Amino acid sequence: MSAFLTIVIAAGLTLLNSCQKEPEPVIYNDYVVPYQIVEETFRLGARSTAFISNKSIITRTIKLPPRTVYWAYWMGAGPEPVDALAKIVLPAAAARLTKDPFVAYAWGIISALNLTEIGKSNADIFFMTKDQEPNFSFNNSDFQSFISKPQTKNIHDKYIDILDTPYDTDNTIVMGLRNQNYGAGVDVKVKVWAFVVKPL
Repeated sequence: MSAFLTIVIAAGLTLLNSCQKEPEPVIYNDYVVPYQIVEETFRLGARSTAFISNKSIITRTIKLPPRTVYWAYWMGAGPEPVDALAKIVLPAAAARLTKDPFVAYAWGIISALNLTEIGKSNADIFFMTKDQEPNFSFNNSDFQSFISKPQTKNIHDKYIDILDTPYDTDNTIVMGLRNQNYGAGVDVKVKVWAFVVKPL
């Protein structure tokens, strides 16, 4: 084996080892049920009018139910991602359990959402603990939280293992939404669902 090939293989192994795999959702079973935390459309005003009449930054406290195994979120900025999600046709087996494609996907009963519309509008979404919230503003471009998706057009969907979530002692997480576009407002649809073990 040449020295060059050895270096390439070693570099590839290093890259693979450095990638963090997101937690896999729990595959559907009778003991884990979805629980809606947030499913709402928020109007984020343009930054230019934030101090006059519009809110270009919003925070919302989320409380996870007891016995949450993991939680999942989805965000679409503008109408295109929301329309794309609504057009997904669920297989009959999945449709008997839920009418929401995102819930079916997060529950593990369908393998993909196959969303092709990424939208034309921008927004930020952050999840943070309460002590981080005072530092969340649209002036702080360096703001960091344990999950952040700064100013992007993409649809987001992600699962978060409850063991890796730095929530507060009362099982709360703060969600922050931000529009840094100076001239245009945006409607942002957000879904946050927890997947909870039924009591015996």
